[in-house]
Amino acid sequence: MRLKYIHAGAYCDYGQSHFLTSTKSLGERSSMTSKRIGQLLLASLLIFSRTAAEVVDLPQSHSVEPQLHATGFEFAEGPTFNSEGDLFVVNYRTKGMIGRIRRDGTAGVFVDLNKLSPVPGQKSQANGLKVDRDGNLLAADAGAPRLLRIARDGTKIEVLADQYDGEPFRGVNDVCLDLAGNIYFTDPTGSGKANPIGCVYRYDMASKKVTRLAKDLAFPNGVAVTPDQKHLCFAESQEFRVWILDLVSGGGAKVLIDFPQSDAGEFRGGPAEPDGMVFDEFGRLYVAMYGGGVVNVIDVGGKKLIRQYDAGGKNATNCHFYGKDLYVTAADKEAVFRIPLGVHGFDYNARPK
Repeated sequence: MRLKYIHAGAYCDYGQSHFLTSTKSLGERSSMTSKRIGQLLLASLLIFSRTAAEVVDLPQSHSVEPQLHATGFEFAEGPTFNSEGDLFVVNYRTKGMIGRIRRDGTAGVFVDLNKLSPVPGQKSQANGLKVDRDGNLLAADAGAPRLLRIARDGTKIEVLADQYDGEPFRGVNDVCLDLAGNIYFTDPTGSGKANPIGCVYRYDMASKKVTRLAKDLAFPNGVAVTPDQKHLCFAESQEFRVWILDLVSGGGAKVLIDFPQSDAGEFRGGPAEPDGMVFDEFGRLYVAMYGGGVVNVIDVGGKKLIRQYDAGGKNATNCHFYGKDLYVTAADKEAVFRIPLGVHGFDYNARPK
């Protein structure tokens, strides 16, 4: 398969008062030192001190046409950018390869996981990706279940974690970072409505310890830390909803939003599964809807769907900001689409000044 490149040239406080109630209790108490909490709160104050007047409004739903950016992926997923503007996407040409599209338009294989870091009897297949502060690529390996860190030059792969409490992961799906560099990831393989065994974990970068944050989920999927660093949002795909987890008090997770199962006004409903997600600079959450052909935008503080954009393909898998555009992977189109929205993404690698 040949890759084709097409060059296309509020802040909110997420306090517990905003939670919806739930009859299902999730999660285990997270442990954070008072020093770490202080660092995160300071980062929030320094980086996200915006007034309401500074919040940039979004285009109206379905008013923006997605533009084809690149094609040639067996199952397009995990879009992410480095600081140089290089775009990384998984399953370039075939599953197990990660592709890189440079800003000048040249494209090629960045790394072949099965050659550089083979696992006997298993076939690696990266899914979610993120670039860390040092330019390394973090990858959720769903095929040979493990959390990986790939050197920025693509020459070395380090296995950060492949088990929790002595039990191997089932199939790591997606990843995100907080401002302290800790990694959050989902492990859904084998889970579903009839067998809700999926989990959400955190890898502490300082201690190298894995902590389970939530369990008993019907395919946990996309994951993102709120800009104020107080909460973690994650999708439960087969229940068509997004959860929000308190990271500071250890109060567990509650349902943030259940997506509509029928059309309502400007919003398309139906059995579309929430997949990958990302925050913009104003704290709005963007969720790729697999099977729905759209990206849903959530006002987290208000617990409501506020915008919906055409994704370019029916099976939207994930999304990521670069510049003032949102880039969306569509598996059915084997492609990446660019949606011009006029806002930046939240910089999860920002350093307090």
